[in-house]
Amino acid sequence: MNTELAAPGVDAETVARVLLRGNLKDLSAAQKVSYYRAVCESVGLNPLTQPFDYLVLNGREILYAKREATEQLRRLHQVSITIQSRELVGETYIVSARASTPEGRTDESIGVKSIDGLKGEVRANAMMTAETKAKRRVTLSICGLGMLDETEVADIPPAAKGQMVIDAPPPEWEKPSDPDEPAPPEGYVRVMAVESTPTKNPNVLKFAITLSSGEVVTTINNWLASIAEDAREKRTPVKAETKTTKWGTDLVSLKAAADPERQPELPPLNADDIPF
Repeated sequence: MNTELAAPGVDAETVARVLLRGNLKDLSAAQKVSYYRAVCESVGLNPLTQPFDYLVLNGREILYAKREATEQLRRLHQVSITIQSRELVGETYIVSARASTPEGRTDESIGVKSIDGLKGEVRANAMMTAETKAKRRVTLSICGLGMLDETEVADIPPAAKGQMVIDAPPPEWEKPSDPDEPAPPEGYVRVMAVESTPTKNPNVLKFAITLSSGEVVTTINNWLASIAEDAREKRTPVKAETKTTKWGTDLVSLKAAADPERQPELPPLNADDIPF
């Protein structure tokens, strides 16, 4: 097995065990970003559109597919979706969807949603969710991705979910790891700390990113938070693009000083290491 993913403090055996069991919680932030990019590349998706997101479920950290993933997959593989049936069984609305590809492959999945006690627009939205769930589940199935869909994640009880944790910074994060570390180029800063806190939405974390300028910026984008953590670990100078909102200063993008047009490069992960 390719062990290029291994990093200081994480041996190759641990990496192999993590990937084979599908639990990503023991990977470093840089490894998670590398894994994310490799998954996208292995199935032909654009990582910049953030087709996947991380979720802690029953103690295991996993990737799940967002709407961007299934829409890209349908276009990429020319997947056609046909609704086979819509039926109300008691107070449960069930939709069956059938997927087919130009080479003749077919697959079917169902989407189920309880509408017990729902009325009006809320009831209608629940019925549409069942259809969306059926379409996305069958898309992932026919494309060979055995992972949860965004609509399924929304139905998971909060008690089963946990918080995705990015390693906390050392107590004296404000001090550079190297006292002789040069100042970043003009217009660039270093990431000093990345901290996460839960929000009212159990699926969303808010990240506070402290920069060497003293500014604290926030984001709910896991991808940006992982890039920030990688820059913190590597002491990579970055240029932070931000915008001011009523909630504070939001992080829009991070660009490395070595090449302002690209995001920080991360260790490659061989596609053979992806467990699906």
